[in-house]
Amino acid sequence: MSKKLVCFILLLAVVIGITLFPLTKSMDGPCPFCDGHQLNLQKFYEDELVIALYTHKPVFPGHSLIIPKRHVERFEMLSEDEMIHIGNTIKKVNQAAETVFGTASYLLLQKNGLEVGQTVPHLHFHYIPRHLGDDSTLKFMFKMYVANFKNPITPAEIKEITDLMKAAMEQQ
Repeated sequence: MSKKLVCFILLLAVVIGITLFPLTKSMDGPCPFCDGHQLNLQKFYEDELVIALYTHKPVFPGHSLIIPKRHVERFEMLSEDEMIHIGNTIKKVNQAAETVFGTASYLLLQKNGLEVGQTVPHLHFHYIPRHLGDDSTLKFMFKMYVANFKNPITPAEIKEITDLMKAAMEQQ
């Protein structure tokens, strides 16, 4: 099968999937990022304003979330100090992911509002690392979409990765 045909089929699958199973859901209900139990399970870094978590449904190994401690729903609601701390935390998470996962690049994704697919009512940046040579945009988009339907990784898997990330962060 030709590479163009495979790309077309993947793109068609994503378009059909988004049409039949839209990512946009209600943001009503309790905020999972304000749940202390969940935070303690997934957290690998914290300062006075920001927390870094390992996501329970990683698209790729190293997929992390950077969130403000204060419950803020949208980017424009952040204080200048929170923005600075988030930027510094992203740098630290990237250095740790390079060490732990051998990554070379990363994608930052942050959504503001239900209309663009925000499903958790607490601002968060997805840090999604990639390896040298990971270049298929269509495969990447497909994996991003499919991740929503995957089962979460186990608490033991989360602990293993958060321990590695904590150790790498402490070495900085």
